[in-house]
Amino acid sequence: MTQEELSPEGSPGSTPESSAPMAESDDFVCVATRSMPTEAHVIRGMLESAGLTPHVTDEHISQMHSFLAPAIGVRVLVPSSQAEAAREAIAEWEAGAYEIEGDGDAKPKLQVADAPFYSPDQAAMLGFVLTPVFGALIQLLNARQMGEAARRFGAWVDLIALSLISGYAVLAMHEHNRVPYVVLLACLPLGLVNVLWYLIVGQKQSRLLIKTYGPHYPKRSLLVPAVIGVIAAIAVGLGLNALG
Repeated sequence: MTQEELSPEGSPGSTPESSAPMAESDDFVCVATRSMPTEAHVIRGMLESAGLTPHVTDEHISQMHSFLAPAIGVRVLVPSSQAEAAREAIAEWEAGAYEIEGDGDAKPKLQVADAPFYSPDQAAMLGFVLTPVFGALIQLLNARQMGEAARRFGAWVDLIALSLISGYAVLAMHEHNRVPYVVLLACLPLGLVNVLWYLIVGQKQSRLLIKTYGPHYPKRSLLVPAVIGVIAAIAVGLGLNALG
């Protein structure tokens, strides 16, 4: 074993605190970003088995703010001299090169998506300013594309329930704040509803998409739905003001 393979304490295989922040300017570069710490640590273990020295960072931030994990991400860093080898190893691992032949627990073959999907995680984030209805509506559109009646029914239930809750919150806020942006104000108390819905129900679709199509499934831009959502929110506020 060479001196480079020893940790500062002199024991082989040990690494520094995996979640300690490491700046890319300190000769470390990011080779992978995952929404969950467990996924990042799986990649870290794979890279270590390939003889590299990876580190995981930002996981504490992700764990403290779990509902923001999809936006924050957990990064896997390696020394810049190992970046190319690390990316090649990750690409081979995602292609199944590290699977054991004949393993009865091998991952099922991923399907190829006929068309891109909206990201449920990004839609949930936008729900903080467009009410939870936005995230539920996006999930309904995805469920229709996936084509199973059970998933469509569940998405409809979520959409109706969140629409009723959001509608009540907007009307209650309108009683005290008769402004065109009343929907945005209502999003403040609705934030907790959005978090609970995503943690209990909403994130299931994200996991299903990753399980079915892989972590890099084709994604459709949410720009147009978001713009429509903003216009609808303003229209609701103006309409409520007009009605008094």
